[in-house]
Amino acid sequence: MKIPPSESSLPARTGLKVGAVVVCLAAALVAALYLKQTERNSPAVVTRDRQPTTDEILAAIPTSGGESASEKAVMEAIAQAKAKAGKADVWVSLGDTLAQRLRDSTDQTYYNFAESAYQQALRLQPDCVDAMNGMAWVEGGRHRFDASVEWAQKALVIAPESADAYGILGDAALELGDYEVATDHYQKMMDLRPDLSSWSRGAYLLWLTGDQLQATQLMEKAIRAGGAFAENTAWCRAKLATMLLSDGAFAAAAKALEPSLRVKSRNPHVLLAAARLATATREYDVAAQYYQLMMEKTPHHDALVGLGDLHAIQGDMAKAESYYVKVDELHSAHLASGVHDHVQMAKFLADHDRNPVAALRLAEQHKLTRNVLEADVLAWVYFKNGDQPRATEAIKRALAQNTPDPEIHYHAGMIAAAAGDLDSARRHLQRAVAMNPQFHPIHGPIAVRTLEKLSSRQETVDNTNINK
Repeated sequence: MKIPPSESSLPARTGLKVGAVVVCLAAALVAALYLKQTERNSPAVVTRDRQPTTDEILAAIPTSGGESASEKAVMEAIAQAKAKAGKADVWVSLGDTLAQRLRDSTDQTYYNFAESAYQQALRLQPDCVDAMNGMAWVEGGRHRFDASVEWAQKALVIAPESADAYGILGDAALELGDYEVATDHYQKMMDLRPDLSSWSRGAYLLWLTGDQLQATQLMEKAIRAGGAFAENTAWCRAKLATMLLSDGAFAAAAKALEPSLRVKSRNPHVLLAAARLATATREYDVAAQYYQLMMEKTPHHDALVGLGDLHAIQGDMAKAESYYVKVDELHSAHLASGVHDHVQMAKFLADHDRNPVAALRLAEQHKLTRNVLEADVLAWVYFKNGDQPRATEAIKRALAQNTPDPEIHYHAGMIAAAAGDLDSARRHLQRAVAMNPQFHPIHGPIAVRTLEKLSSRQETVDNTNINK
C-alpha cells in the first residue's frame, strides 16, 4: 500500500538520495558477507560460557502480577514458553512482550530479559527474522548502534521487506544524527506498513528536523490509527503533548493527554508530560502528584529531577537537594547495571551546576555527535565549564535542524551573551520566550530576566546614540 504523499510521506531532504545509496552499498556489502558466512555457519548468536536453560531464562523474568495489558501479556507469554519451549516463535513472542513492558515501564533491565528470549529463539531457529529484529531493537536501546544496524541488516538479507528492520535502522540513524538516512528508512517503513509505529517515528523525526506542523499532524494520524497496546497510543499522546508544550500550546497539550489521564493511565511518558504541563501552568501540587505516580514501582530520573526543581522554585532547597542526591544515586545504580544515561545525567549536572567536570566527562562521550539534542547538551556542558569556543561550535550543531525546542534557543542565547554577541543572544532568547516562557521551571525565568537586561542595555545604547 502506497501512502498518499499529501498525508504522510516525509518531505524530501537535500542529499537524501546520496545518503540512501551509501546505505544501500553498505547494506549490500554486509549482505554479501553475511550470505557468504551463512554458507558455513548459522547467523551469529551471542555465546556464553554456558547457555542458560529454559527454566533459568523464565525464572529470571520479574512477574509483578499487575493489571496493565503488558504485565498480563508477559505472564501469558511465559506460560506459552513453558508449554512450547521448543518453538522459536513463542520465544520471539516473549521477547516482544518484554520489549512492550519496557516501553510501558521505562525499566531498562527488561533489555536483558528480552535479549535472553530472542537469543533462545535464534538457538532454535538461526534464521528467525523476528528474533534478529528483536536483537536489533535491544542493541539500539543500549546505544550499541553498530550492533543494532548489523542485526537489522541481517534480517533484511532474509526478508528484504521487513518493515521492523527499516524502522530500527531509522532509529539508529536518528540517534546518530543521520537525519537524511533516517528519513529514507522511515519512509520505507511507512511504505511497507503504514501504522502507528511507522507514523509516530516519522512524526518525531519531522519535529526534530523543524517541521512542527507536519509532525503534529502525523502524530495525530498515528493516534487515530491506534495499536495493539493502549500504552503505545498513550506514548504517542505524550509525544504530541510534548511537541505542543514546547510551542506553548498548553490547552492543546492538555487535550492530547486527556484521554489517557481520564482512564488513569500509569504510562510514565504520559505522567511526565502531564507533570511538565502542570509545572508550566504553576499547578505545582498536581505536578508533584504526577511525578510521584511515575515512581510507584521504580525510581525515575526525570521524576526525581522534576520533584527537586519543584521544591527549588518554591524555596525549599533542602528538600530539593534530597531529590538531587537521589538522582546521583540512581545514576550510580545505572552505571553498575550497564544502563546508558550519560546524556541526561550530563544535562542534569550542567542545569544544576553540580560537578561540571563529571558532566563534561559524560557529555564528551558524544563530542562528535550530529544528534541535535546531544549537541545541545554538549554545548551547555562546555558553557558551564567555561569553554566558550567549544560551546559556540557545539550549539551551531544543535541549531542546525531548526528543532522547535525553546531550551536549545535558551542555551544558544546564554552562550552568545557570554561570547559578547548580544544581537544573537537577544534573538535566541526572544525565540525561546516567544515559544514558551515556561519551558523550564528554573531556566524559563532566567531567560526572561536575561532578555530584559539585554533589551535594557540595547535601549541605553540606542538612547546614547540618539543624544550624540
